[in-house]
Amino acid sequence: MTLRLELSDEFEDRLRHEAALAGTDVEGFVQRVVQEKLSSAAPASSSVASSGDSDPWLTLFEEWVTSHPARANVHLDDSRESIYAGRGE
Repeated sequence: MTLRLELSDEFEDRLRHEAALAGTDVEGFVQRVVQEKLSSAAPASSSVASSGDSDPWLTLFEEWVTSHPARANVHLDDSRESIYAGRGE
């Protein structure tokens, strides 16, 4: 497939800069970004379709959730001591 995109000069400069940082040409960079976006969006749309859920809000929400990278090894200290630290209790 061939696509033709009209980009502002500013956006084109940014795209060229990002491609250079990634060590590739603009075409390769755009292909990689599109492939990453589509592969990260695929599980959300297929899980909604397979569950038979037709709620558009839920579909959009699940797509939004899967668009954010999963964070491993994140520690959240939600203990009472951390919540009320420094309050004189």
